[in-house]
This record gives sequence, structure tokens and C-alpha cells, in this order.
Amino acid sequence: MAAIIVLISPLIMTAAASGDYGEQIFNQNLRVGEGIEIERSVKIEVVDTTTDVIDSARLRISSYLVPVRMLTIFQGDMPTKYETYSGACIYLEVVSVRGETVLLMVTGPDNWRVTSYYEAEETETGSEPAAEAVTVPGLEIARTLDRNHVEHGQLVLVTFKIKNIGNGTATDIEMDEPLLRGAYQENCPTTLDDIAAGATTRISYDLKMVDTPPGTCQMDPVMLNYKSESGRSYSSESASNVLEITETEVQLPELEIEITIDPADRTAQTGPAGLAGLTGLADLTGPLDHGDSVIICGDRFPATVRIDNIGNATTSRVAIKSHLPDDVRVADGDLEPVYESIKPGDCEEYEVMLIAYEPGKHEIKMDMMWADEAASASVEFWAERSSLEKYYLHILAAVPIGLLLLGIIRRHREYSY
Repeated sequence: MAAIIVLISPLIMTAAASGDYGEQIFNQNLRVGEGIEIERSVKIEVVDTTTDVIDSARLRISSYLVPVRMLTIFQGDMPTKYETYSGACIYLEVVSVRGETVLLMVTGPDNWRVTSYYEAEETETGSEPAAEAVTVPGLEIARTLDRNHVEHGQLVLVTFKIKNIGNGTATDIEMDEPLLRGAYQENCPTTLDDIAAGATTRISYDLKMVDTPPGTCQMDPVMLNYKSESGRSYSSESASNVLEITETEVQLPELEIEITIDPADRTAQTGPAGLAGLTGLADLTGPLDHGDSVIICGDRFPATVRIDNIGNATTSRVAIKSHLPDDVRVADGDLEPVYESIKPGDCEEYEVMLIAYEPGKHEIKMDMMWADEAASASVEFWAERSSLEKYYLHILAAVPIGLLLLGIIRRHREYSY
């Protein structure tokens, strides 16, 4: 008896009763074949231990007028409830398993105590019918994405890793994957094959972004519902995932066309040297009335066409179509070239020499076509006759008058002598 008392003393650890629930907590280290008696009525014995994927202990528990129960409790599980004949309840929890030693936490009513410690007799163990081992599946599920940033129209590979960390086979497995708004799940499974204890299964499906709003999107946890071999239902869920969705960048070429005209040197419009000094011709060197885009009829003048690709994609074949006034002709160069392609950010520029034959306001139009797109540009200019042509009759009249004046002056000089 003295030896038993010595063994019991260090094993009984009493905590203060909970003020809210009136509970008492006992922490007991018990080896296989050892047991404790609480309040001289509830007996708890350690029958066996298992150190596998999840450590567990098999316990035999009995009390007055209540049949013997065999419990398998896994380390880390929620406390297992046991109710006595009088209605009082205790809760059993396996804190740790080391070999054949189990650290058992027992929570019971306030003022309950461990009244004795004993070793189970083999005859007692053998006299009881062997209880059927309790098997409990436990599925862990983790969801991973092959990318965290995706554009509309792209696919995300979603992979699930499911591991059975319990000691029983998981059956009737159903997977509930919440549907992401604006996305389409391709070949997403809803039911899975049975998963044995310790086994791992991987499954994948494609998630296509169709009309999902851009921004940060949180994918809700996926739920697994399954049963044990005995038909008891269980469930588990994965963590949530975050997916960044961006708008699709449209790859399109965008072309701009521009036409510029460099009029002839205006100083050349005054005609031959000395004409400006003739009577009535002094205004030939004055400013023109039609701005800078004025050319002389019959003179060659350059027109420059520039094409810029301000888009973000390379163009297909680019063709140019010109529309010239009836009295404007091409003197040199190709006014309607064709380009096989123009890269984004590049430009094409060419120059042609034109001639206008009639005075007045003229307009040159250019059309540019590529794929199913088109762009246009135009430029206006004035054409004037040359100074010599405009004042030709005046010049013809001025020459004889000048000769007559020259003769009179010469004759006057002869008579003066």
C-alpha cells in the first residue's frame, strides 16, 4: 500500500476550478496497462498506443451502471465526452504519446479527484470481449494556383493536394469548389474516389477568366465532405487563395498620316532681276495674300508624306491612295507606295515632286488602308501665276515707252550742243 501511495502522489495534479464552468482538470501520465479511478466510480485504463501519422491512444472507460466503452482518441482532437449514470460528464483529451506512455488530460466537475491508481489485471482484460477498433479518417486539403496574376481569357491551373492523416479510409468524398464570378471551371471534379489512411491524392482543373472584374479576387475555401467506413460524416476545408486579375491588353496597330508641302522660295516669285524697279511693278516683292502655302504655277514643289504607327502591334500590308486636283501632276517620285508592315513606334516617310498648272486653291487628299482600318489626311495650298506672266502685257508696253524716252533724251542732248 505504501508503494502504491508513493506512485499515486506525483501523478495527481489538481488545477483551480473554472469560475465560469465549475470544472476540474487532471493531467495524468499513464502507461499501457495502467489506469486511474475518479471519485471511486469512473475507471480509465490505457489499453494501447499508436505512433503513426497521428499519434493516438486506445482507452477503456467504465462507471457505475454504464457499459464499458473502448475509445480511440487521436492527439490534437477535440476532447471526447463521457457521461456517467448520474449525468455528470468528463472530457478526455490525449496531449502527447511517447512510446507506451500517454499524457492524458481529464476535465470534470469541480471538486472531483483521482481517488486511486491501479494496474489492469490480465485476467480482467481477458475476461472482457475485445472491442472493435475505431477507425477515423482525417482529410487535409491544400489548394495551389500556378499563377497569381492573370488576364481575361487566360487559364489558371488549380491543383488540390488531399492527404488522409487519419487511421481509416475516407469514403463518399464530395468536393464543393465555390464558383468564381465571371470565371469558368473546366473539368472540375465534384466527387472523388476513396482515400485510404495515409494516402495522398492530387487533382487539377483549369479555371478560365471570362468576365471576372479586374482587381484583387479572393477565392473562398473549398469544402470536402466525406464519411468513415462506419458511415459517420466528416468535413474539412482548404485555405483561401488570392488572385490578381488584370484587363487584357489589346494588341492593335494604329496609324497616322500627315502631308506637308514646302512651297518654292518666295523671292523667286518676283521674276527677273530689275523688274521690280519698273513703273507699276514695285508691289511684286510685297507679301502674298494667301499665307505661306503658295506655289507658282508650272514650278515643281515637294510634298512630304509621313506615316506613324502609334499603336502597340505591327501592321499588316499598308496601301496609300492619293486624290489630286485635275491640274496637279506628279513630276517625280511614287505618290502611292505600299508597305508590307510597320512596327509599333516606327514611321515611314517619302517625298514626291508635284506641279500645279492652274492658279487658285487646291487640296490634296491621301487615304491609307491596312487590314480593316483606314485613315485619311489632306492639305491645301494656293497656286499663283508667276510675276512675269501676270505683268507680261505691262512689260511689253513699258519697253517701247522706255525706248521712246531714251530717244528723246538722246535727241535733247544733241540739240543742246
